[in-house]
Amino acid sequence: MKIAILTDTSAGIAFDEAKQRHIHLLSAPIMFGNRQYHEYEDLSTADYYRLMRLSKSKKMVPTAPQLSMQTIQAACAELAQNGVTDVIIIGPSLGISGFVNTLAAFVENITSVHVHPWDSRGILTTMGEQVRLVAALADRGATIDEIFEQLTKLRATTHSAFVIDSIKPLLRTGAVNPSHSPGPAPILPGKPILVFESNGKMRVAGSALRLKGALSDFLDDLATDIAGVAPVKATILNADQPETTAQWVETAQERFPTVTFETALIGPSFGVHVGDGAMGLAWCQDYRSLLAPENEN
Repeated sequence: MKIAILTDTSAGIAFDEAKQRHIHLLSAPIMFGNRQYHEYEDLSTADYYRLMRLSKSKKMVPTAPQLSMQTIQAACAELAQNGVTDVIIIGPSLGISGFVNTLAAFVENITSVHVHPWDSRGILTTMGEQVRLVAALADRGATIDEIFEQLTKLRATTHSAFVIDSIKPLLRTGAVNPSHSPGPAPILPGKPILVFESNGKMRVAGSALRLKGALSDFLDDLATDIAGVAPVKATILNADQPETTAQWVETAQERFPTVTFETALIGPSFGVHVGDGAMGLAWCQDYRSLLAPENEN
């Protein structure tokens, strides 16, 4: 048995890292009008937000269609030629994408390898940490059952929260159901706050009048997990907001001096949902704590 890991760029993993970790990475497609781009290949995060701002006057709404099943089938066929027998495919949360469900219905058409779809129930770094875990376990010869046992543990620790300027992009993409918002009205004053629930659904959890207030709430939630036994990896996410990111890192580091806060951009494939100006905090158990000491990298 030879196991490979396949995912797309919505996991927030760069191509250089993917190559180093033996992760088979596909570019998520992004549509602006009739033109299709490929995340991180011919569309950087900075270029995406620049195009998004320019397109507002033209009322052109960017979208992130699913990877085609033909693309997945071709990737699996190529892996089979290299001796791969099983492919674990990790996709973005079913709460924002139907990719995993589409793949599950299509797998019987892929005969070159055994395909194992997995719903990360997250996006960006929480999804990326699951991909890194699978890659590390596969490299050390773990079985499918062993991989999914550890993957299930890691997924159960994931948390993501975002504060956004406007709910409109989410209403356009259908990633949230306004009826699930707190209170009688779906549109709240201030900046909406979004959270991923344990089942991967994204919901409006309230609002904040200021970004600083949202961060304080996020750090309160993080404090519970930091007090646990397992080490936690925390990442501050931003939609091309370098100054605000620096302020968030400083505030978070002052409150939790023993925690290292990484930073990452909100790429185009999730940016279509949250829009320009979004900020977030994501955390989960450090995947390396689920590996044997000699395999921690």
